[in-house]
This record gives sequence, C-alpha cells and structure tokens, in this order.
Amino acid sequence: SVAALASRSFPAAERQRRLRDRLRGTRGGTALAELVADDPVAGRGIRLRAARNADVLTEYDGDLTNVALPPLEGAVSPTELEAWATCPHAYFVRYRLRVRPVEEPDADVRISPRERGSLQHVALDRFHRDVVEGRLPPPGPAGWSDEHRHALMAHASDACADWEASGRAGRPATWVGEQRRMLADLREWMNHDSATIVARGASPVASEWRFGPDDGVSVPLPGGRRLAVVGAIDRVDRTSTGLVVTDHKTGRPRELRRLATEDPTLGGTHFQPAVYASAAVVLAGTSGAEPGAVRAEYSMFGRGKYQRFGVDFDDDVWSRVEAALGVVVDGIEQGWYPARPPRPGFRLFTECHYCDPDSLGTTDAWERFLAKTADPRVAAWLGEDDDA
Repeated sequence: SVAALASRSFPAAERQRRLRDRLRGTRGGTALAELVADDPVAGRGIRLRAARNADVLTEYDGDLTNVALPPLEGAVSPTELEAWATCPHAYFVRYRLRVRPVEEPDADVRISPRERGSLQHVALDRFHRDVVEGRLPPPGPAGWSDEHRHALMAHASDACADWEASGRAGRPATWVGEQRRMLADLREWMNHDSATIVARGASPVASEWRFGPDDGVSVPLPGGRRLAVVGAIDRVDRTSTGLVVTDHKTGRPRELRRLATEDPTLGGTHFQPAVYASAAVVLAGTSGAEPGAVRAEYSMFGRGKYQRFGVDFDDDVWSRVEAALGVVVDGIEQGWYPARPPRPGFRLFTECHYCDPDSLGTTDAWERFLAKTADPRVAAWLGEDDDA
C-alpha cells in the first residue's frame, strides 16, 4: 500500500519517486502523486497514517524513546503517577503538553460527581479542623456525639449554599433532592466512622494536610533513589498503635476492593496510599512523636456501602511499592507514551477526553490499541493478567 511504502526508510528522493509511481495507479492519478511528492505536509500525513496502522509502536503513537525529554524534576503528585499507569498518552498530553479538556458546568442538569465529592470533602474538612484546632472536643469513648453531628450538618449546609451560589450545583429542579441525599450520606458516613473510631481508639490530628517539596516527603525508587511527592491528605488519625491515613471516596469502590498487602498499588495503578503513608510519617516527626504502625486506607461513602479498604505498611509492602513506582518513573522518563483507551461500551460520560476527544466512543482507538499489542514492549507493559 501507499501507506506502507511511505513508512519505509528509503532516501527522501527515492521515497518520493516510489510514492509518485504508486499513486499514479490509484484514484487521483498523476495530480495526487505530484501533490504528495512536492508537499512535505501531505507526505508526513501519509507517514503518520501508516505508522498508526502498523502493529508496532512508533513516534506517531507513543514511542518517544528517541526524543530528548526532560526527566521528572521537583515533586510529583500520586494522581500524576496514576495517570501514566492508566493511560500514558493521556499523561503525556495532560502533564507534558499541559493540555486540559474544556469543562462546561452549565451543561450539567444535576451536580457532577466531581463537584459532589468536592462539596463533601469541604464539609468534612471544616468539621475535622474544628476538632483538630480545639473548637470541638475530640471524639469520646462512644465516638462522635450529637454535638459533632450538628456541627457536621451545619458545615455541609453552608457548603451546599456556597455551591448553589457559585452555579456548581446543577439545575434548581434537581438540586433540592441532591442536597437532601448528600446530607443523609454524610450523616450515615459519620455513624460508620464513629464505630471505627471507637474500635481503634482514634482521634483526628490533621485534616487536608498539604505537603510539598519543602516538607521532605518522598517515596522509594529502585537503586536507592527517592522521588519527591506532593499531595493533600484528607485526614490523619492517631490510634493506640500508630497512624491511620484516610482518603475519602464518594464514588464506587470498583478495583479498590482488591487493595491488599500483596498488591498495595493494585498492579502499579494506585499510589495514593503509599504517598500518604510517607507523608504521615513526616507529619508525625514534626510533632516529635513516633509514628508507630502506619495504615493508609480509603473510606467509602454510600456508593461504597461505607466500607474501608487499606494497607498496613511494612518493609515487604514498601518493597512492592518501590518496584511498581520504578516501572512508572522509568516509563515517564524514557518516553513511553502509548494510548490505552477505555474498552468500547455504552457510557453516560466520557471516561478519557484524551482518548475520546469528540465523546463519540473509543471503538477506533481501541482497535488501534489492540493492533499495537503485537509489539512485545506493549505486551510487557500490559502484564500477563490483562484481558485486553
């Protein structure tokens, strides 16, 4: 084919002559042949299409190993690391090219899942800060009291008013019901959290604790290197045995159910627990207290039936984290950015704007991705358990 011919490494003059000869026998005739031969843009376009239709990775679809890219510098967030693990192409466009999808909040009929989560996080942060800073007493032997419940509901109502005033709450016709459901969700979450606090003898010591390069938080990489990280921990509790780091999740648990000491990063795709565990140790050191045992976990809301999924960190767990982080950092720094689109299927939302920029589905992108799995480098990255 013309595309296959364009992708071969002939000298430029020879490639143009062969393209011209081949195109003379295709629809469009001599005029098209002369256009491609004389127009470098058309020639590049043909080479691009040929490369993307090939069954090996090229510089046109994610193999930038021959391009001089800057290494990871400064501190990175766990979200950034997880973005590469999910889809290297999306990571490249978002974090290397710094291209973000355009959001249109006025198109939402009801409050979006992201805004719902942000609202509940704000309400919890205001409540927990009242406890940490002494405006409310710490939880007692029975956990959270009625005084605590009233305070949380007051903060949640204030946050709802803020979201409504800023236009982030969706249409008025749906907002009343959404607000009622969110308040009920927070009340039920508090009941479950109270039981957990009693069982652990826990008390919050930090809320939305933001850490960065100046705080010296880092995670281990192979070879003795350490990677500086940034982030914000939703809550840190001091228990009778050590520290518990909590990340609140208002969505469905999905793969989080599989979180375990044997797989603390869920196949190298989740690094929040490890990053937050490292930060908690540093936070404890600033107060002069020994951290003791450190556990990092996700605390689910109603969609996750208020369950908790977490990992207790010890030397074996850290060694697994180190290996998984090494794969991600090596991929980023070496220029490994193939697209890994979501599997085609009906959705009420666009799962990846970088793989599905027109929101018309990922069928074509998925077929191109499957073709690239013939490249052994892609097969190695997917792993033996991937069912693509």
